[in-house]
Amino acid sequence: MKPAPLLIAILGLTLVLAGCAQLGLPGSALSTPIAPSEVEWARKSGANTVAGTATMKAGATTHTCAGQSANLIPDTAYARARMTAIFGNDSRGTRAASLGPVKFERDDPLYVSSLRTTRCDTSGSFAFPRVPDGIWYVTSSVKWGDSQGRGAEGGSMMQRLDVRGGRLVKVTLP
Repeated sequence: MKPAPLLIAILGLTLVLAGCAQLGLPGSALSTPIAPSEVEWARKSGANTVAGTATMKAGATTHTCAGQSANLIPDTAYARARMTAIFGNDSRGTRAASLGPVKFERDDPLYVSSLRTTRCDTSGSFAFPRVPDGIWYVTSSVKWGDSQGRGAEGGSMMQRLDVRGGRLVKVTLP
């Protein structure tokens, strides 16, 4: 007996939606809001500094994040789901600019208000002083134009950090 086309379509849609939920794509895991208690610790001043660089190579040329934002994001279930949706995991990753940005319906307001942002200097370095102990994500982008007019090249990058003990934590992205 052959399965009915409607049954096959329903089964296919169910598998696609289950896959989206597993990946934390928009409309699934990201729809769970952050509880204020999850980010209270991140709003405090701490004794750590997170400093680093973000670079990408294209042939013999090294490009930096100069002029781009660097972000420090406190670890929450929402942040982990978001990193997984963008980078394919929640520990370290890159996403090529050619793939375009991952679109989210809306960002959790606590996610936006609890992240720290700075600009990469002309050498592609960034620093976040007075960071409290905890698990953080650092993200940045390295992008450059193509002389043939094909648009931006490069990409975004992320690394998860355990910041503790009043120390300087150095990170090199990617």
